[in-house]
Amino acid sequence: MRSASEHLRSVAARIVKEIRARVPLRGALLTGSAGRGEADYYSDIDLLCYVDQIPSQQVRAAVREAVGGMNGLRKAATTEDFSSEEFDMNGIRVELSFNTVRSMDMRLDDLLVRLVDIDTPSQKILSGVQDGLPLHGHELIERWKTRIAHYPEPMRRAMVQRYWKFFPLWYGSAAMVKRDADLWWLDMLLEAAFNLLGVLAGLNRLYFTRFQFKGARAYVARMNLAPERFADRLESLFDLNPEAAAAELESLVEETRALVETELPGFDLGMRFPPGTRQQPWSQAD
Repeated sequence: MRSASEHLRSVAARIVKEIRARVPLRGALLTGSAGRGEADYYSDIDLLCYVDQIPSQQVRAAVREAVGGMNGLRKAATTEDFSSEEFDMNGIRVELSFNTVRSMDMRLDDLLVRLVDIDTPSQKILSGVQDGLPLHGHELIERWKTRIAHYPEPMRRAMVQRYWKFFPLWYGSAAMVKRDADLWWLDMLLEAAFNLLGVLAGLNRLYFTRFQFKGARAYVARMNLAPERFADRLESLFDLNPEAAAAELESLVEETRALVETELPGFDLGMRFPPGTRQQPWSQAD
């Protein structure tokens, strides 16, 4: 029996074959877990197709009908450079998108040169192409992969600057445990965890978005620069009591600060209440 990844890849190849019969296809890329070879039997198919002109609705419907797609749903408004829909195919959810080659080249310029949308799901485009499996148009897609592989140095600084933002839970932890603020506390911990990941992603030249972030341990394993036992300690933040979690976060921030200072000397890492500071209660006598 084939693995889940092998099965999804064969289904995607069948879809590409039907597209090529109807559309001058420049490239096709299978992204997500199926593209990486990590799929299971809950995984879906994310198929990106690159063309010079977006196929008409009638052509897209003909492709869906040819592969037995059911319950078609448009994912976003169709433009001259993009269309996306999803449908069911023998129990597998398929998301099929068309992008023009022109718009993809422009998007890469935005993300890699102009550093537009540094903190949005757009970076998922970069990691998707980087890790995806070409099913057609290998030369075109390899050109994009080669470009994406060269992580721009200005992006390192931009990523650190964007994500170096931490609410100082260590500063006010003694007060917060008395304030029935569990949801807010968890929210701040989650924000801090993603910000640590964002800073370290920049230092390690890894593309990052918190949007649909999965495979955290595998992602952290790709980091050469990170606090010791970073994945374990990051997870522990949500298991410890509030004061212990605040202390662990404080240590992680301080250790990450040391890494940034080594890699990016002179970077402004100022914080109003840096690690080591504590809120002191006042008294009426004072």
